[in-house]
Amino acid sequence: MSIEPGSQPLPAPPAAADVDERQRVGFRLIIAYKFCKAALMLGVALWLTLAPGSAFRTLELLAREMTEGGLAFARAGRWIQEHLSNSIIIRGAILAWLDSATSALEAGLLLSGKSWAQWVVIVGLAALLPFEALSIIHHPVIGKFVVLGANLLIVVYLARAQLRHARAHLHHQR
Repeated sequence: MSIEPGSQPLPAPPAAADVDERQRVGFRLIIAYKFCKAALMLGVALWLTLAPGSAFRTLELLAREMTEGGLAFARAGRWIQEHLSNSIIIRGAILAWLDSATSALEAGLLLSGKSWAQWVVIVGLAALLPFEALSIIHHPVIGKFVVLGANLLIVVYLARAQLRHARAHLHHQR
C-alpha cells in the first residue's frame, strides 16, 4: 500500500482501540473454547449414552495400558480399575450432557455480547472453581489442572473486562 504524494499517513489508532481489539480477540478465543468443549463433551455424552458397553471396555483397556505404562500413569490406571463400574459410566454420561449443555449455553451468552450475559458466565464459572480445586485435592491429574486453570483465567479475564467497562461507563457519565 503506497501513500499518494502530498497526502498524510493515517494516524496511529489510539491505545484504547488496541485494548478493544485485544479484548475482542480474547472474547473470540473464549467463545471458541466453549463451543469446542461443548462439542467434545457432546461426543463423550453420546458415546457413554449410546454405547456404554464399548465405553466400559475402552476404559478397561485404557486402565490396563496405563498401569503397564510406567510410574507416571500407573496410579491413574489403578484408580480407574478400582472405580470403573456401570454406574460410573451412567454418572459420567449425565455429567458429560450437563457439561456440554452449560458450555454451549455459556458460549451463546458470551456471543450475545450482553453485559448481563457475561456476568452470568463469570458467576457460574466462579461457583465451580472451589469444587474443581477440591476434586484436584482428592485426585490430582493433569486434565483437572488444565480445566481449573482455563476456567480461572476465563473468570479473571471476563471480570476484568466487565469492571473496566463499568469504570469507563462511570467516567463517561461524569
